[in-house]
Amino acid sequence: MEFDWKTDPRSYLKPMDSNFTDYNVLLDAHMHTTYSDGVLSPKQAIDYAIANGYNAVIVTDHQSVAGSIAAKKYAEKHHSDQITVITGMEYTCCRIHMNLIGINKSVAVTPPFPSDDELRDVIDKVHDMGGLVIVNHIPWSNATVLPWNDARLPNNPTREQLLDWGVDGFEVVNQNTFDLRSYQFVQENSDRLVALTGSDMHYPGSSYAWTTINAESRSAEAILDEIRNRRTSFLLDASGTRPLQLAPYNKNYFKYAPWGLIGDYFYGYADKYTGQYSFQGTFCQNKVLDTHGTMMGWFILWLIVSILVLEILYWFFRWLLLLAAHAIHGCIKRRRAR
Repeated sequence: MEFDWKTDPRSYLKPMDSNFTDYNVLLDAHMHTTYSDGVLSPKQAIDYAIANGYNAVIVTDHQSVAGSIAAKKYAEKHHSDQITVITGMEYTCCRIHMNLIGINKSVAVTPPFPSDDELRDVIDKVHDMGGLVIVNHIPWSNATVLPWNDARLPNNPTREQLLDWGVDGFEVVNQNTFDLRSYQFVQENSDRLVALTGSDMHYPGSSYAWTTINAESRSAEAILDEIRNRRTSFLLDASGTRPLQLAPYNKNYFKYAPWGLIGDYFYGYADKYTGQYSFQGTFCQNKVLDTHGTMMGWFILWLIVSILVLEILYWFFRWLLLLAAHAIHGCIKRRRAR
C-alpha cells in the first residue's frame, strides 16, 4: 500500500487550548501494526502516519514492544527528518487497556481479570522502568455489549481509582470519540494527569486527532519530557481526514467467496457471541450460542413448499409436453391419411 499524500492539520485546525499556539510536534499516541492485530507493517504504519500529518508516533502493539522497536528502526533509517517513534505497548486485559510508553522492554501480562493490586504493580513497574502509563478509551471499555448487558471490559476501574493508583494520564480522544468526562477529569487534576490522543490505528482510515506538543527538539526524550510535565493540547477534526486508502483484495477472496456466502447463509440460523477478546487466549464474557428455532422451522416449511411447487411444475410441464406430443402425432397421422 502506498500513502502518497500529505495532510497538514495545522493549516485548518486550532488547538483545544486556545493559548497553546506554539507547537512543533503532532503526535499519534496510540497505533498498532502487524506485530499484534494491525493490518499494516511497521513500515506501512510509519508511512501512513507521515501522510496524515504526524511527525511523532507511539507504537503500542498489544502485550509487546517488538512492533514499536521495529517501527523505530525503520523510521530512524528512512525518515529520521520526518518522524520520531516512541516505543511502548498496550497492556491488554479484561478490565482495562493501558498504553505503557517510553519503555524498551515488554511488561509481563497479568491474568485476564487482574486484581486491583496486580494493576497497581504493573503501573509501579512501568514507573520503575522510566515509562508512563496512559489509560485508553474509557468510553469503549465501558460501552454496553449484548447479550450480556454488561460493559465490554467488566469491572473497569474508575478514574478516581486510577488516579489513586498513579496513572500518568488519559486518552481523551480515541479514533473519532472525544471522551469529555476524561478530558474534564484531567483538567480537574492537571497537576497530576496529562491528556493524550490516539488514532488506535488497526486499519488505514481517517485521522481525527493530533496531540500537540512544544518540545525542545523532536527527540523521543524531549517529547516524553513534555508529556511527563503535562504540557500538551490537541487538534480535533470530527469529520476525519481525506483521502483514504483501501487495502487491496486478496486475489483468492473472489475464488472462495461464493462458498463463504453459502456458509454465511446457514450461519445465520444461530448467533454465536464470544465477547471481547482478552489478548491472552480467552474472552472477557461467557460464550453464548443463540439458535433461531423459529427461523429453522420456517426454513423447513418453505423447503417443503418449494419441493411441492417444483413437483407440481414438473407434472404440469410433463402433461403439457405429452399433450403437445399427442397433438403433433395426430397431425402427422392425418397428413399421412391424405
